[in-house]
Amino acid sequence: MIEIKAILVGVTTILDKYDIDYSLDELENLANTLDIEVVFKIKQKLDTPNTKTYIGSGKLNEIIIAINTYSADMVIFNDELTPSQLRNNQDKLNVEVIDRSYLILKIFELRAQTKESKLEIKLAKDMYLLPRISFLREKESRIGGTSGAMSSKGAGETQKELDKRHLMAEIVHIQKELDQIRKMKQSQIEKRKKNDIPIVALVGYTNAGKSSTMNTILEYINETNKSVLAKDQLFATLSTYNRKVTIEKTDFILVDTIGFVSKLPHNLINSFYQTLQEIKNADFIIHVLDSSSQYINEQLNVVYDVLKTLNANSIPTLYLLNKWDKNEKIGIDIMGQKSLPFSNKTKLNIKELINNILEEISPSTIHVKLLLPYKEGALANILESKAKIYNKSYENYGMIYDVELPSKLYSKFHEYDMDSLIS
Repeated sequence: MIEIKAILVGVTTILDKYDIDYSLDELENLANTLDIEVVFKIKQKLDTPNTKTYIGSGKLNEIIIAINTYSADMVIFNDELTPSQLRNNQDKLNVEVIDRSYLILKIFELRAQTKESKLEIKLAKDMYLLPRISFLREKESRIGGTSGAMSSKGAGETQKELDKRHLMAEIVHIQKELDQIRKMKQSQIEKRKKNDIPIVALVGYTNAGKSSTMNTILEYINETNKSVLAKDQLFATLSTYNRKVTIEKTDFILVDTIGFVSKLPHNLINSFYQTLQEIKNADFIIHVLDSSSQYINEQLNVVYDVLKTLNANSIPTLYLLNKWDKNEKIGIDIMGQKSLPFSNKTKLNIKELINNILEEISPSTIHVKLLLPYKEGALANILESKAKIYNKSYENYGMIYDVELPSKLYSKFHEYDMDSLIS
């Protein structure tokens, strides 16, 4: 049951990348995720946000009227506010005031399941709270509770400094724990590179259908036992899932990454840096888009901006136009890039998706005829698992294979190449 009523407040400037109406609609969806009912939205166009209150004085009076009219309990600002802006607005509006960054952090905190994601969110939240600790102490019990340093109660400067010391100590401790986890993950990434296994990363806006796409691919190869969590909600999962996939004797690692949203808190991106490294290490990116959304172009740009921040925007990418079964043929601008209509519901173009993956990651090959002695059973097993076999015959002196072999494996078979034997 929704208990909190909120008013959303947004400022748009000439430097804004995203439409203010889209941004406020998105903020409403984020608020609804925490059972906060949005009763009114207020927006203002300014050259720059007001340094003291973020919004102009006239709009502040409009907010006060809206609070009284709709019996609002909370005001949520569409950008990250400074500590002084939070305090000034709290004093003037006399209701609870939070910003977009805090709202997103609370959602991430709610969704975190794995030890790593919980630590990453806790680190991001502590970094956000540190300069705002005296102001946000009382808010932690309002929308979701808390733990750690903020769970103790006290008043005055002495308590404020104590809270800061607790938070700083907690930040150091979390960073050490994450370093250990990240060293292990980096070792796994290096092992993949050494084994020359390609990485295919699914990226996209939150709730665009990345996890469902991973499950559709796994279903196609009859490996539903490897399925991942997929729900129709914002930030259903905050962990990356890696699945080794073999299709037509080609191995690759399929990675499902966290979803993005516009104006992600910087502390959150920094905390999730190693998680996002999975994208940077990819050989091929499948950018999943909700083709039925009227905001598809804005969502495309949000994800592209994050990829650019990670220096991953030059990795070969396929734009997968998911939910095509619901698409109303709206205008879709994919920046002139390769795209494919797709549906996890109807499995539209699943074969074409697989073909796109294989075309991008398949290694160069060489077509050879091999005369392999029977004693070379290990090499025969490699051919059976890694090569495309056109013909195979058993002779008195060994097995003759007519195969298409990955070029990187040819050195293992060079001495048995029949052309080399003849020459």
